[in-house]
Amino acid sequence: MTAPPRYWTREFVDALAEALGRSDRFQRAASGFSEALILRCLDTPDRQDCAATFIFERGRLVRHSYEAYDAPSRLRGQPFDNKSALARSTAPYGLWVRLDRGEISVPQALLSPDYDIQGSKLKIMRYVGVLTAMNAVVAALPKTY
Repeated sequence: MTAPPRYWTREFVDALAEALGRSDRFQRAASGFSEALILRCLDTPDRQDCAATFIFERGRLVRHSYEAYDAPSRLRGQPFDNKSALARSTAPYGLWVRLDRGEISVPQALLSPDYDIQGSKLKIMRYVGVLTAMNAVVAALPKTY
């Protein structure tokens, strides 16, 4: 048996992409969701900044990508193109871990000064149910920190 992947690694993001397709709860919540989401994690235990992009069509994940760079990286200064994604969320590794462990909720993370979200706040709030269902899939995945 292989060890579970560490949070915020390529292996973890690939496992998440697979799990999103298997989750009935996520599929129900995201049935009409056709958007791209960019999630970025700063200062991982590997001293990297990472970005994962998820592209959905009618609730189905059709493509995902992962990139990582030594921190502090060029990711931190990249402008956000709101025509290419609904939202881009950026937070330090510690905040992502708190969200994953259920110590804070998605709405609480959205209000945190350490959680930077870019995109139309009105559109993002419309999809809080999708984001919450996605977070539940993330939290349920076996992983190490």
